[in-house]
Amino acid sequence: MYHSEKLAENIRAELKKKRISQKELLETCELGVNTIAKLSNGTDIMVKNLVKIADALNCSIDFLLDRETDLSPKSNTITNSDIDFLHKLHSLAIDSQDEIVHMTNYKYEQLQKKRKETSSPIRPTLLSDSQDMLA
Repeated sequence: MYHSEKLAENIRAELKKKRISQKELLETCELGVNTIAKLSNGTDIMVKNLVKIADALNCSIDFLLDRETDLSPKSNTITNSDIDFLHKLHSLAIDSQDEIVHMTNYKYEQLQKKRKETSSPIRPTLLSDSQDMLA
């Protein structure tokens, strides 16, 4: 059974485990500063906001809702947005493609370094960063 208080507790536990501040999570998810406090007081959360939080914490919604105990990362399925990005990349000149690949590799290395430093993966924004460069 769903309890917003338990959801808030699970989010806080993941934040602590991954050494991420509530403020950082909420800024990443573009949510209000009182979102988790409201959950603690029994206020429900919109599904799209719960998805943002689960993505940022690299876990499933079911894990946050206490419906599963395994924190296994979500599968790496290819979305329509991913396919659209690849089409845009492919339409560029080879030099531009190489430049984007180089920047992507650099960002990925930075992400891996950050993960080692914090021992807690934050959902990579590599694809969205690359998509923003093409927009």
